[in-house]
Amino acid sequence: MLTIRATLEPNGHLQLPATVHCEKPMQVLVTFLDDSAGFTQSSVIAGEKGSVATTLALLQSPEFRKLPKSDAAEIEQRIQSLRDDWGDD
Repeated sequence: MLTIRATLEPNGHLQLPATVHCEKPMQVLVTFLDDSAGFTQSSVIAGEKGSVATTLALLQSPEFRKLPKSDAAEIEQRIQSLRDDWGDD
């Protein structure tokens, strides 16, 4: 896992640093550092931005439920691989 700082443009594009390149599409996790990020009401699920109700509504939404599920064995293997790379058993 790699963490980098990027900028979300108003058109929805994610602006990454010029030094970041990838050879194929990849999944990313996005964390909004500014809770006043300027979302419009249409860009969030009904309810208050950042509320428990909004989060629960997202988790129950058809779009969220259609997302691919992670394979637990693959995740465990990746974690073990990272631990092995540390070399501090």
